[in-house]
Amino acid sequence: MKYHRSSEFCLSLFLLFVTAIFSGVAFFHWFGLAFFVGSLFIVHWLGLVATIFIAVLVPIYYILKRKRSRNIKTLLRIHVFGNLFSFMFVSIHFAQNIGRLAAFYPKLGYGFLLFIVLCTIVTTGLLERFSGQRKLVRYTKFVHRYSVVVFYLVAIIHALQGFNII
Repeated sequence: MKYHRSSEFCLSLFLLFVTAIFSGVAFFHWFGLAFFVGSLFIVHWLGLVATIFIAVLVPIYYILKRKRSRNIKTLLRIHVFGNLFSFMFVSIHFAQNIGRLAAFYPKLGYGFLLFIVLCTIVTTGLLERFSGQRKLVRYTKFVHRYSVVVFYLVAIIHALQGFNII
């Protein structure tokens, strides 16, 4: 593994560790995140902004990596770390909602499915980026790409339900 890839790998692991810590803090309500910013709780804004970031960045990355292949390293770093930060925000949103009291426990539906799909995308993306196993990447690439399609479908349904449109 080259130096820049190993440092990116370590930074990715660190971001996942920080995500786990922040999600635990949100789940156990050790820090109060149940406050409104405008009409939504802050954790809803985190999830919304992160989902929009992923939904916009993925097609931009897909197009630019074909059009501007000389900048592929920079594009890939933005793709990997931007999506890891977005995953952190979505994880905080998810943990805060799952950590509610039993009387206010949310119905596990499309939000849970969306989180599982996002975990699949992150896992397969990290395997593709850092495993170095071409045989493994051949299998994960299919799952990674089509999980993104499922992500778009489920995110739209989840948002429409969250805003009481459907």
